[in-house]
Amino acid sequence: FPPMIFALLYVSRLSEKFFLSAFAVFAITVSVVGIDIYGYSKHLEASRAAEASGESAQMESYQSFLPIHNYQRNRILTFVAPDIVDPNGTGASWNAKQAKISAATGGATGKGLFQGTQAQLGYLPQAVAHNDFIFSVIAEETGFLGSAFVVGLFCLMVANGIRIAGLARDRFGMQLAIGVSMLFLVHFFINIGMTIGITPITGLPLPFLSYGGSFVLSCFILQGLIQSVYRYRKDYS
Repeated sequence: FPPMIFALLYVSRLSEKFFLSAFAVFAITVSVVGIDIYGYSKHLEASRAAEASGESAQMESYQSFLPIHNYQRNRILTFVAPDIVDPNGTGASWNAKQAKISAATGGATGKGLFQGTQAQLGYLPQAVAHNDFIFSVIAEETGFLGSAFVVGLFCLMVANGIRIAGLARDRFGMQLAIGVSMLFLVHFFINIGMTIGITPITGLPLPFLSYGGSFVLSCFILQGLIQSVYRYRKDYS
């Protein structure tokens, strides 16, 4: 939500002081979360050391003033320090590692449709292969060319939304097109990024490709709204 909100505020021409203040708040928030995650990582290391020495230690006993669950901390640590949260690579970081292997082994043209070993043999769990990590399956089965084609289509979709925002003759239509375009852009970037290891795993689906009836329907409705802005662009000229 923040990228979409700040994009709308930016096109609304708010003052620079607002964005500087917002950036300062964002930096402070990230710093506080970083300190919390660092404390949690030390707690995990102490828990494992206690277990190795035969002492009892409960990982869930970590106390923090932030309303963050341990599984959310594990997701962040899986991205920044996977060896701490999952030393054996068979727990919290398993999906991320298998997704990167799947995306990296596709080569230029891929292994062929339904021939990807990671997804077909279950290394990339079936529970996530068809939704959150669908891009890894595409990269493995269609290779770099197929992945580049999918990314190109997404870029065209976002660029078209921004173009329609520029053609809109009313402020509401312009902000609607910008907001929807940024929403899709964030989904594209985070979903594809988490399959290749450049963003944390957040569970955001890939628009139009991840399995899910209500999400796919929402994507079509949002694109329909953008096309409506384009359709009625001359009514306000």
